[in-house]
Amino acid sequence: MDRSEADHLLELWRRRQCPWCGGVIPEGSIVGSGRRTEGAFCSLDCYARYYELELSARAQRAAATLGRRFDP
Repeated sequence: MDRSEADHLLELWRRRQCPWCGGVIPEGSIVGSGRRTEGAFCSLDCYARYYELELSARAQRAAATLGRRFDP
């Protein structure tokens, strides 16, 4: 992750603002990875949409690994 993006996400976390939809995150309902520099989101949907490309690449790597491991 680019350092300026991490700084931006941290600032939004401090303001309790969702980086995807821009909404205010209610107290006690933060969704995310647990790392403040990766942002805080108001819902799992916003988190998934924001990290869609990264999550897709992880899933493809996992599928490729499983395919090689269990290939007869």
